[in-house]
Amino acid sequence: MSLIHTRGLASAGRLALLVGLCVPGCSDEPGSSGGTAGAGGAGGALAPPQFPGLWERQSRGVDVCFHIADDGLKLEASPDCSLSGESGYSFELDVELVGVDQEGQPCSFRLRYEDPVTIDQAGNSFQASEIREPGGDAVYAFSGEIVGESASGIARRDVGESNCRVGWAASISRECDEVAVNICLDLLNCCRAILINPVFFETCNSVVLECDPVRCQTVLDGYPQCAAEPEL
Repeated sequence: MSLIHTRGLASAGRLALLVGLCVPGCSDEPGSSGGTAGAGGAGGALAPPQFPGLWERQSRGVDVCFHIADDGLKLEASPDCSLSGESGYSFELDVELVGVDQEGQPCSFRLRYEDPVTIDQAGNSFQASEIREPGGDAVYAFSGEIVGESASGIARRDVGESNCRVGWAASISRECDEVAVNICLDLLNCCRAILINPVFFETCNSVVLECDPVRCQTVLDGYPQCAAEPEL
């Protein structure tokens, strides 16, 4: 497991362990070069600036992080975005044995990018291409689109006639502190107590896993049957 964003991992682990004990039916859940971004949007009103801070995702074979500046208008390097803990990047991706290239070889590579990357506010997208590492033959590119609190995109590595294209996904990183854990565990217990069907529990479980105290409390408040007993 990479060292990405270690804040709150102990609490998050506790939360994930308890969520993993759920009932049956519960499931786990495109360019300019040199760091400028931005395929233009198709017109229309501009979207609001994106949520600033760290975005990340750890999944089987693909770990990714990027950091949105405080103005919400670009990706910028930050110590928070570091899969190895060695430095900080505006976008970093680790791929291990995901998919194959034209020669049938498994795709494994690391993409590190430090320069700012503009977010196209019309299309909620960003991209950078022609990324080269000193002394290497590989050429890298990445792109992404942000929708609400989720983002997804494609990363690419080209070496001669061979290339690897790998999809990635990320979401806003939230610190899973003790307060967040306790509120979201209350929601989890509520969902178990009023279980209607597996689809309901899966939806509720996905909110719990975000470890977002505001959202967990909002959902919990929607179930009066789980309200705390009034003090006598």
